[in-house]
Amino acid sequence: MRIAAYVLITLAGILLLVLPISVPIIKTSADLSMFNTNWNGCSEFAKLLAENGRIIPIFYPYSSVKLSELEGTLLIIGPNIDFSQEEAEEVKKFVEKGGIVFIADDFGSANSLLEKIGIKARFSKIPLIDIFYINRSEFPVVVRIEDPELAVGVDNIKLNIPAAIIGAEGEIFSSRVSLLGDKIGSYPIMAEMSYGKGKIILFSDPSVFMNDMFDENRKFVENLVEDLGKNFYYDEAHRADFNPYSIANVYIHKELSKEDAFKIFIAISAAAILIESGALAKIPKLLERFGKRKTFELPDWVDRKKLEKMIEEMKIGSRLGRNERR
Repeated sequence: MRIAAYVLITLAGILLLVLPISVPIIKTSADLSMFNTNWNGCSEFAKLLAENGRIIPIFYPYSSVKLSELEGTLLIIGPNIDFSQEEAEEVKKFVEKGGIVFIADDFGSANSLLEKIGIKARFSKIPLIDIFYINRSEFPVVVRIEDPELAVGVDNIKLNIPAAIIGAEGEIFSSRVSLLGDKIGSYPIMAEMSYGKGKIILFSDPSVFMNDMFDENRKFVENLVEDLGKNFYYDEAHRADFNPYSIANVYIHKELSKEDAFKIFIAISAAAILIESGALAKIPKLLERFGKRKTFELPDWVDRKKLEKMIEEMKIGSRLGRNERR
């Protein structure tokens, strides 16, 4: 009866290996959320991140998730909730020990974090306007990319009412005749700063990573992701309108061939039979017996007593035994 129980357990285990598992998927209409599959979401960007490594959403303040103990790249895309001092301290520790923080913002709340961690750079509070644009001047096209790795295969980057980065040296710039308020000049769109053993990267238009503009900027985003590593943390905590309206179940099918399933069944069943019969329990005792055994079988014509006496004399250096002398 017990063997039958072991076999049933084995079959149940194989079913768990073969049958699909259900994984909950969050959906939301929040702007720039990785869970938003609409035009204003970043689900395509999240998919690209998952294809290049591992992506983990962060739903709680950095102090709660112990950001400083993690390794990889923190992605902050279009935040609209201010950052606390405790969170800023977590970010500082995270970057100081080698982490990367990538912030894409225009007129959101990223400046509150930059101020608290002691970075002088800021996102401008007014839009950047350029004479090179698509349809309207609020949608400029950037062609000046100083970083050669980011420029590979990229003709331009299409923006959507971007800000500019003030107080930092840039990697990507607007044209020399772009307008920021009443000032004409070239302004950084992307800037990178070293911080401890890590770095902080600022990008002044989160719309580039939005589903609606993703295909137009795909090659640039792919180049960028290659430079950000393989371990990503996506900030959903600083999104005031994060409103998960449904949780759908996605079924993931695991690949296990019939041959592999049969081998697993045979192996576990055999182990169950050995356990039930008690054969496995006897193995340690048998090994112990063989380990302690000192005698061995001799041919019939050998006199065991004489052989033992010869061995004893050899040990004590005497032909006559322990109690006799020459």
